[in-house]
Amino acid sequence: MFINEYVMDRRRFDKWATPKFWKLPIFYVYCFIFAAGVFGWIYFDKVDAPARWQTIGAFLTFVAVYRGVFFRWMHADKTFRLTRQKYFNDQNWTCKVIVGDKNITLYINGKVNNKVEWKEILKFEEAKSFFRLTTDGYNEGVMLDKASFTEGDADSFRQWMLDHHSEIDYGPIAPMFDK
Repeated sequence: MFINEYVMDRRRFDKWATPKFWKLPIFYVYCFIFAAGVFGWIYFDKVDAPARWQTIGAFLTFVAVYRGVFFRWMHADKTFRLTRQKYFNDQNWTCKVIVGDKNITLYINGKVNNKVEWKEILKFEEAKSFFRLTTDGYNEGVMLDKASFTEGDADSFRQWMLDHHSEIDYGPIAPMFDK
């Protein structure tokens, strides 16, 4: 029916797993913490407050930058590196997804890794460069790269999904993952 093949590398993993930090709702909380930290750091320095107060401002500033900007990217990087090291001998892995009438089969490095039945698919989400067929509330499921179809193409796959699986909710992916 449809075949999608791609190599899972660091760049693709980033695109699929790391949200745009400025589109996360919590980002504005970290902006506020950052502003409060910078203000406190400068203010306590100007009024000659004890160094521990200046340190609190600096700490808030660095925590806001780390958690608000770098944390999710660093977490994805660690997840990718550990997965590659533990399961794939420090190599990128190949994924082949075969979408059929009865199920979806995922092959990793040429071996069957998973079969997903259509009744397990809850959502059909579309981003700029990939599709995600979500199987649970944690956004886990089957990923298909739009540019990597070897049989069929992205437009015909979208139309086939809408025609044959109208029971699956279709919509755009969350804006933070739309890459």
